[in-house]
Amino acid sequence: MRKISDDLNMKFHMWRRINSWIDRFLLSVLLFLILFTGSGLVDGLAFLEEGITGVEYHSFARLLEINPDTSAWLTVDGTHIDHPVVRSRDNFDYLDRGFDGRDYAGGTLFMDKDNKSFEDPYSIIHGHNMAAGAMFGDLDKFLDRKFFGRNSEGTLLTPDYDYDLEIFAAGVFDAYDRNIYKTGGDAPVEYIREKALFCRDSEDTDHVLALSTCLDDMTDNRAVVFCRLTNKRKHR
Repeated sequence: MRKISDDLNMKFHMWRRINSWIDRFLLSVLLFLILFTGSGLVDGLAFLEEGITGVEYHSFARLLEINPDTSAWLTVDGTHIDHPVVRSRDNFDYLDRGFDGRDYAGGTLFMDKDNKSFEDPYSIIHGHNMAAGAMFGDLDKFLDRKFFGRNSEGTLLTPDYDYDLEIFAAGVFDAYDRNIYKTGGDAPVEYIREKALFCRDSEDTDHVLALSTCLDDMTDNRAVVFCRLTNKRKHR
């Protein structure tokens, strides 16, 4: 009997070790998926909980039910950037809060508080530079000449109007550069052309959107991508 009991104990401990290894493996896979898919997974889980799927991602009636601060949906081709954008009373509310209002280190993409709408001649969207391309984690890719040359398009959807984005410049700017970070007036197009790392020719640049994120060099430097808003049409 004792031998049988010892055998059972050995098998029990063996299976506990195997289950422990399986649990660790599954946890590693889950963490990898979270990092690989970036903040889109966080957004996706929030939307699934609300019953939003497919094209309803861009249904502002449903998005506004989840978060009344919803102001737009931003997509940048060639990147993981495909997220809702909010606007709040200041530029701190969504630094560590997800779109669904829960605590999230990646925060949420947000319009600068001094912008009234994307109808302003010059507007800014801020976002964190997160690992694996989460939030604005892919934005600094535009500081690479080849990437900048291959990628130049995106879309901005709002409750009233939709726009195509034409990326015409990218560069590194100081967070306290008032030429770049002062909104409410005309876009500093000539300054952008003078100071940007890369710049394409662009005919009409009187309606500009800047996408801004921090760099990972622990300084006040920011990667900023400048987009011309074109092909304005009523949102359907």
